[in-house]
Amino acid sequence: MSNAILINGDNGQLEDWSQVNWRKAYKVVKNLRCRIFRARKLGQWKQLRRLQKLMIRSLSNLLLCVRQITQVNDGKQTAGIDKEVINTPAQRVKLVNEWKMPKAVPTKRVYIPKPNGKKRPLGIPTVRDRVAQAIVKNSLEPEWEAAFEPNSYGFRCGRSCHDAIGQCYLRLRGDSEKGGTHDKWVLDADIKGFFDNIAHESILNMIDSHPKKELIKGWLKAGFIDSGVHNLTETGTPQGGVISPLLANIGLHGLEKHIKQCNPKLGIIRYADDFVVTAKDKESLEEVLIQIKQWLSERGLEISAEKTRIVHIDNGFNFLGFNLRQYKGKLLTKPQKEKVLIGNVLYAVKTYSMESK
Repeated sequence: MSNAILINGDNGQLEDWSQVNWRKAYKVVKNLRCRIFRARKLGQWKQLRRLQKLMIRSLSNLLLCVRQITQVNDGKQTAGIDKEVINTPAQRVKLVNEWKMPKAVPTKRVYIPKPNGKKRPLGIPTVRDRVAQAIVKNSLEPEWEAAFEPNSYGFRCGRSCHDAIGQCYLRLRGDSEKGGTHDKWVLDADIKGFFDNIAHESILNMIDSHPKKELIKGWLKAGFIDSGVHNLTETGTPQGGVISPLLANIGLHGLEKHIKQCNPKLGIIRYADDFVVTAKDKESLEEVLIQIKQWLSERGLEISAEKTRIVHIDNGFNFLGFNLRQYKGKLLTKPQKEKVLIGNVLYAVKTYSMESK
């Protein structure tokens, strides 16, 4: 156990959780992430893979991931199929000292309610799998941050849905001094069951030389336990996994480039599996929609015909919880009406619950 990380220690063993120098651990991991990012940018492939292996073996990375999963994250008290929860300093110390990268096991299927009354399935990995996913993510994410397309905003460091809405505003408002284009038509697209249907190979082919490709493949193929029954997964990446949002972005990487190759004047703004395409005329969007469907079908995906539409900005459209519409020559951005109503109901329920105590 490195004395650079620990305040004290003996024979390479962590004795107390309070021994850890978190500032030092964070600095080590941040430095490694920066070096991985730089290696990918410069095309230094051997150096990139060497650094990724170093990150996966890094004690600092292990310590930070255990802390994040068992202390910081909202789901820290949620167990997987093994019913294990690690919530005391002594348990964390034991986990670090005995750490071995676990084999992938099935996730636990749970269901959470959606605003439309339906339920969204989540796959909850075991605590040890979540730690392992966080470790691997720290080796994979900086590589792809150096490669991701400029108008991809979902689940990325330093980006948010507000940045995506800002880019929409720029494309549609048309401030020429800031790169605006006066686009008036919008393809509001919806991918049907993205997280359940994306082909595993479309993700695995993109990470073909990563040191932990086989482990990632194991997570994708492990399946889930629902009501005591083990269900295999031939497609999709489970919502609920630490690494799933990153894998989703990797699976859709290249969509923006493909659209630009079809028509370089089009604009695309993507937030994970939600995206819009903007253009000056309706015909351009009708043409590119055919190409988008073909690109997605090669990855096991399809556009939802019921939820996908081409609209003029005078009629408005919803994106990421906001409504964008042109009114009397001005582009207006406001919270989506349905989201406001849901928020008001939740606030009323919360207030009533507090007053009843």
